[in-house]
Amino acid sequence: MLEIILLQLSKLRCFNHVETVVPIISGLSSQCYQVHADNNFFFAKQLTTKNEAALSVNAALRNISPKVIYHDQHWLITQFIDGENLSNCLQSIDEKILIAIKLMSQCHQLEAAPTELLPKEITDELIHKIHFSSSQQTELQQIANQLTSPLIQTTNLVCCHGDLNFSNILFSLKDDTLLVDYECAYTAPAEYDLAMFIAVNGLPKDKITAIIDRYKLLSGININITLLHHYLLFCHFINSLWYIEMYHKTGLSKFELLAKQQWKQTNLHSKKIF
Repeated sequence: MLEIILLQLSKLRCFNHVETVVPIISGLSSQCYQVHADNNFFFAKQLTTKNEAALSVNAALRNISPKVIYHDQHWLITQFIDGENLSNCLQSIDEKILIAIKLMSQCHQLEAAPTELLPKEITDELIHKIHFSSSQQTELQQIANQLTSPLIQTTNLVCCHGDLNFSNILFSLKDDTLLVDYECAYTAPAEYDLAMFIAVNGLPKDKITAIIDRYKLLSGININITLLHHYLLFCHFINSLWYIEMYHKTGLSKFELLAKQQWKQTNLHSKKIF
């Protein structure tokens, strides 16, 4: 497999000679590689969405993401950041939140318009691609309809990152903080990005007020707290489905554990879905 990847990368016009390709396995899904070529190191990612390359370029121009070296419909090549992701750093949870919210507010100011978030389409796709029984699918569809019905919002629409996991924030050796991985980006209410940030990082509910206050201070956007809580349930729901799909694909117990953790936060944990 790596020989095929090396061959594909060698054909890109941004490289003269590719020496080695090493998989990066810190993420949960994307196929990413460290590439040693032309006496330098690069980051290479196989693209799965049409938005990601354009958003990465836009964010790099605003100095909140790594410099983009090359992109086409299949590959995104950026500078390789020698450093650590925020999830592995020693900062307190409050310090990590402050760093993440600053980057989120900057992302929301990007002059980009990714695909519009359509919550029902997301839940429909996740429910039908996983091998649930017909009764489970019916029950999940009913739950999804309840969770998505309040999510009709036409204000506060911004460029949402969609997966502002602490692991998607990089600390370079120069102490710069950079946001990466725009695979899940959508045009959506700011409340959605805040909710996903809380859900995907497993942040306690007593941090929500401070998160909202910090975001409002940096962005000037007033947050609809009721809508945020609706999105929070939606995010826990779709995260649990995504993790259980990954568990079915890989058999790795970490995904089963993550699915159960997310499901528990939906307030539906009494229902025996998984």
